Amino acid sequence: MNHSITLKTAVVGFLLAVSVVCGIVPQIFALAPYSESDSLKTAYELRISNAVDSLGKLNANYDYARYLDEQDEVDESIHLLKQALKTAQNSEYHKEVAMVANYLAGVYIMRGDVEKSTTTYLEALQSAEITGNNTEIAKISMNLAGNYNFYGDYTNAIKYGLYALETKESSEDWVRICYHYMAMSNIFKETGNLEKREEYNLLAYKMKDVEGCASNTDIAKIYNGLGGIAEERLEHEKALAYYDTLMVFSKEVGFDQGIGTAFTNSSLIYMELNEYEKALEMVLEAEKYSDGTPYDTVFSNNCKTEIYMALGESQKALDLALENISKEEISYYSAERLKSLRFLYELNFQLKNYDEAYNWNDSLQAYEEYLRDEDVRSTMEDLETKYQTEKKEQQIELLTTENLLRKRVMQAAIVIVIILVLLVVLITYILQIRKKQAKYIQGELQQQVLRSQMNPHFIFNVLGSIQNYMLSNDSKKAAGYLSKFASLTRATLEYSSEDTIALSDEISMLQNYMELEQMRKPGVFEFRMEYDEELEVDFIQIPPMMIQPFIENAIKHGFKNIDYKGDLVISFADKMEFIEVLIQDNGTGIQREIDSGKQHRSMAMDIFEKRRKLIQHKFNKDFNFELINLTQSNSEETGVRVTLTIPVLNND
Repeated sequence: MNHSITLKTAVVGFLLAVSVVCGIVPQIFALAPYSESDSLKTAYELRISNAVDSLGKLNANYDYARYLDEQDEVDESIHLLKQALKTAQNSEYHKEVAMVANYLAGVYIMRGDVEKSTTTYLEALQSAEITGNNTEIAKISMNLAGNYNFYGDYTNAIKYGLYALETKESSEDWVRICYHYMAMSNIFKETGNLEKREEYNLLAYKMKDVEGCASNTDIAKIYNGLGGIAEERLEHEKALAYYDTLMVFSKEVGFDQGIGTAFTNSSLIYMELNEYEKALEMVLEAEKYSDGTPYDTVFSNNCKTEIYMALGESQKALDLALENISKEEISYYSAERLKSLRFLYELNFQLKNYDEAYNWNDSLQAYEEYLRDEDVRSTMEDLETKYQTEKKEQQIELLTTENLLRKRVMQAAIVIVIILVLLVVLITYILQIRKKQAKYIQGELQQQVLRSQMNPHFIFNVLGSIQNYMLSNDSKKAAGYLSKFASLTRATLEYSSEDTIALSDEISMLQNYMELEQMRKPGVFEFRMEYDEELEVDFIQIPPMMIQPFIENAIKHGFKNIDYKGDLVISFADKMEFIEVLIQDNGTGIQREIDSGKQHRSMAMDIFEKRRKLIQHKFNKDFNFELINLTQSNSEETGVRVTLTIPVLNND
């Protein structure tokens, strides 16, 4: 039901962002005055006639074609693009073939000629692969995926979409990566695979704030996609909240298409809630922001058809459904075509036009059978898992062939190759040894964390306190604390072997730990945890169990032998690249305890310091902490304030 932003452009519903990726300048500028336009055309024609070689003429034709396309003189633009493409192909200028063919395919799609567009994109991709330009390969592949997705060829849509993603990720090209993730999410939306749809949407969400990874259009699509997923799960309030966020964001950046989509998708939810008058109001608001593309019209008509059916205005609904099915462009929109056919069957049946209803039912059944072909579905499900392996095997085979050719041509370089291979083996061996050593150190630290977190003294004290509750017949408290102890034990065992955990899991584990300590020491201290409700604790990943040692010190040493109630505050703040954690108590402060002439230092703090340095080295990110004795700065204050800057490891 979700009205995907990716389907809203020109003739076949391409999103404005797709046009930008294709290299097509949207038609949003007013035409220049005739005299200026005429002089520019003369200048372009003069440049073409004065070109001294084929490459110069090719580029002149290409630039002139782009200008004509901007002026909405599409036929002449296509003519010049064809000339430029023919010149590039005859001269085997593969870079220029990819450039011109990609642009020409985009012009075809804007005119609604999907078949010509797809064929031209394939030509562009073939030349881009010859040049080895990964940016062009990924861009053209995702454009192809979009074409296939529009007319229901989901097998090829997934194939070329995954190819584009693999190309971007393998070359670590993160520019507009969110666009590619959302394109894949929308493909899986069409196939009905909610799990994969959400997976790619969340990948885009995590990268949206990284510089260069998303445009405003991409961010709008991300919020729209999250709303659609919530709607699919019947989480209507959550979906409306996402669409509201989409509307606010779109208004901030002046993105009318996003505003219209937010209204449209909100109307769909009100339809599901049977609030049809509200739904109709939203659809009519959405039409004010429509850019008038065929897809906009088809989608809006289907929405109004369903609303009028629910309101009992069958003839109005039938007129809209007939208008939709008569549009030539509807063949490109499989989901909307299916809805229109179903409406025509149901409405004719309601109006007792039984012959018409029978005929439309035949058309509906035939189209449903086409879309739900089991072989096609099975191929799509297997394709994602098989594609990566097949592609790597092809690359290995290609590299092997190239190596054999090089060996025949470069006989004299065999000795150098052998030396290089030996160096690579030696370096690999050294790196493996270092990696094993690092893993060993990390494993030792994990065991030490586990032992320090769940030391026998703590375990026996907790179990003893639970036993006391049981002996005093307070089974409810005993069961509650036993459940917390089990949860803490399970979390400690699980998280001690993980590199990262969600901030929400860390907070939950600390909550359990402090409640158990309160049980052990009733009336000694109170605690509270503070963080902004907008802090995305479920999405932020941090190293596990780095905060507990400081809380343990506050309870164990700070509140020792105090004659007043201790107060422990833990607060969390999002600082983009790291989470700032403040731990403050009103205990006795830092004491230099002398035991056999040596300063006391807890085992937990030693382990923390080793883990901190290991995390800094492994992830190449700063991880600092500051410990302040409050009495030193203010004699009237007692206690300790610890400030931790824990790095966020979402992208690592």
